Amino acid sequence: MALPKGHLWEAVKSLLDQAGYNLSVKGERSYRVESRDRDLDIRIHRAQNISLLVEQGRYDVGITGLDWVLEPNADVEELADLKVGRVDVVAAVPERYGIDEQIGLGVFKRFEEKLYEEKRGRAVVASEYENLTRSLFEKHMPSIPYRFIRSYGATETFIEVADLIVDCTETGATLRENGWRIIYRLFESTARIIANRDSLRDPWRREKIAGLVSLVEGARDARGVRLLKMNVQEGFMGDVMKILPAMKSPTISKLYGGEEAGYAVEVAVNEDQVVQLIPKLKKAGATDILELKIEKVVR
Repeated sequence: MALPKGHLWEAVKSLLDQAGYNLSVKGERSYRVESRDRDLDIRIHRAQNISLLVEQGRYDVGITGLDWVLEPNADVEELADLKVGRVDVVAAVPERYGIDEQIGLGVFKRFEEKLYEEKRGRAVVASEYENLTRSLFEKHMPSIPYRFIRSYGATETFIEVADLIVDCTETGATLRENGWRIIYRLFESTARIIANRDSLRDPWRREKIAGLVSLVEGARDARGVRLLKMNVQEGFMGDVMKILPAMKSPTISKLYGGEEAGYAVEVAVNEDQVVQLIPKLKKAGATDILELKIEKVVR
């Protein structure tokens, strides 16, 4: 399995650790990763390289950003969106151009007009994403000639050089601080689990990868979810059930001690609901309410 270094590493490691893999790197200069699953041979690579390494069968499975699956047009099987490492892939122009993304697709016409006003024979475009940039121009600016400069990171530093950049950003703050204004958002990129198509045809590897995906998706789905446990007397059950939201029906079991003992109720709820739910549940007659963190939700 190939895992991404850089900005994705901490988010991916945290999710895999929550899933139970307990990743550890031997040293600062090491790219070998140990885990609790001895069947996994794990190494760290640049996110840009992982999808093609998986496509070529150098790895059975990998985790990388959607942007680095789409940019090289990698022929891999996408298995899961981990919903971490979110960035927007955007097109941006210098602030002084005065183009605002709020005008929609009209930004591209305004960009062309700006190039004409400044007597530019062709636009200079900087990016790590050559193929995505080409697709952007073919779709929205087919009449604008451009010269592509590969940026190798830190694309925002091209403010006095490029007329347009295609870059990824979490909040847009770094772009704004360096004089850029976003005019178009290509897509949202998050970390994805991808697999080699031939590896999925091998029964042992397919089963192993399916188990990995199940555990990691379980950890992903548990984030923001809490388990509420409570005791409820029979006479209060109707009122309590009306209050409870649930991923599925609540788990209800009879408490030891006869009819007067009541029931034990368990239900999974969204974390942001807890602060309002617990007082309502107590008022409705629930007692001994416990709130527990959930590590995995395996469906």
